Amino acid sequence: MKNLFTVIIVILVCYFGWQKIFHKSNQTEGLYEDPYVIVYGRDSCGWTQQYLKDLKNEGIELIYESVDNEGVGDELHSRMREAGIDTRRYNLPVIDVNGQIFVRPKLDIVLEVYEIIDQG
Repeated sequence: MKNLFTVIIVILVCYFGWQKIFHKSNQTEGLYEDPYVIVYGRDSCGWTQQYLKDLKNEGIELIYESVDNEGVGDELHSRMREAGIDTRRYNLPVIDVNGQIFVRPKLDIVLEVYEIIDQG
């Protein structure tokens, strides 16, 4: 029984490791033609509120979607699955930069991706 448990653990570790290494495409179809940033979060989430503040301080025009609003969570989960991101458990905010989905990324990454898209 102990060997079976060990084999199952090894298989699960390998599977999730494979997911992280080889399934890194976070790209989905963009929602708009022009460059955009959508912040998915909660009004009560400190991380979300700080992110909104930081992006506004950088002069980034953004769209804020509360996952507590009807349909927003379903739309977000659909886009995350399309991008290959696990929706069972994740941190907020989730950021969509012209179709690239990030889960609580560093601000520099969002700014870099937005600037690349905005310029060209």
